[in-house]
Amino acid sequence: MRFFTFHQSTPSAEVSQILEAAFFSCTSDSDFPLLSSGGVLNCTDVRMPDASLSAFMKDLPVIPENLITDVPQMLATLQSRGYLKTITFQDVLKELNARPLSTEEMIACLKWWVKIRTEYHDGRQPLAQIQRTLVNAAVLSTGDSDKNGGLLQLSSIQTYVTSKSIIPVDGPLPAHVLPLSIAREFDSRVLETVFNWSHISMVGWLTFICSISANSDPEHDLTVNAQWAERVIGVLARGWPSLPGPDKEKVVALLKDKSCIPTSSGMKTPDQAYFASVNIFKDLPTVILPSGNTVRGAMERVLEAIGVRKHVELQVLFNRSVVIRC
Repeated sequence: MRFFTFHQSTPSAEVSQILEAAFFSCTSDSDFPLLSSGGVLNCTDVRMPDASLSAFMKDLPVIPENLITDVPQMLATLQSRGYLKTITFQDVLKELNARPLSTEEMIACLKWWVKIRTEYHDGRQPLAQIQRTLVNAAVLSTGDSDKNGGLLQLSSIQTYVTSKSIIPVDGPLPAHVLPLSIAREFDSRVLETVFNWSHISMVGWLTFICSISANSDPEHDLTVNAQWAERVIGVLARGWPSLPGPDKEKVVALLKDKSCIPTSSGMKTPDQAYFASVNIFKDLPTVILPSGNTVRGAMERVLEAIGVRKHVELQVLFNRSVVIRC
């Protein structure tokens, strides 16, 4: 490559130009072998490296750094003559379609797109369609074989969660939530304006939590694990003041038939449970939190809203009195 690097000749510059043209006339721009990170390959399969892509473009053969340092003029000539091209968007798609990305690689890929999307121009397709193609091709390797074989399609993502969210990120989350390990690397405004992902709502999270059964995940089944049930109710208590009326109604509808209230008689549905202040009968199932904390404030308001009783119904009193007389 050094030998066939043609420098400007003197006194006539035409001499080096004629020699260079003669050299390149011996082959075509589609049949020119080059040294690359993947070995000796045809120039059509090799690209000039791009530092902004190197963090996640691992398989694409590129020109080694030592050649860039040793023969810069030859590489510049190859580029100007069309033998050597820079990495294209199609190259990115090819790599994304060929293999899943690790968390670090996915972060690098998304950061690259956020940075260049406003500069990317394709007269044939609108930007939104190009981005959709990128998202459809990207697959994350989660390393969790229990979830879809450890693979997560980026196109399935609809929401995100942050470490500052009141929703517990160390508990189960719906499959459409962007993993926190990725979300925390981006500003929330970027996730929403660029990718159209929204922060997961309280109702959306609770709907998923209510769908968990003892067969699939007993540790996070509201009707089985009293500690987890207390934690979920605590999350609701923290978010309750800011929830709009319709969302509060949805929360009530989700929990009214769930045996999710820890009581002195085990897990009960809200309408079967009583506050500890109701002490008329010793065998009434009164709310007892596994942590030993007292039910008050926002926690009390949530429990009352979902149906936990503050008073014993007249019918219960009547039935009990009949039993006592008998």
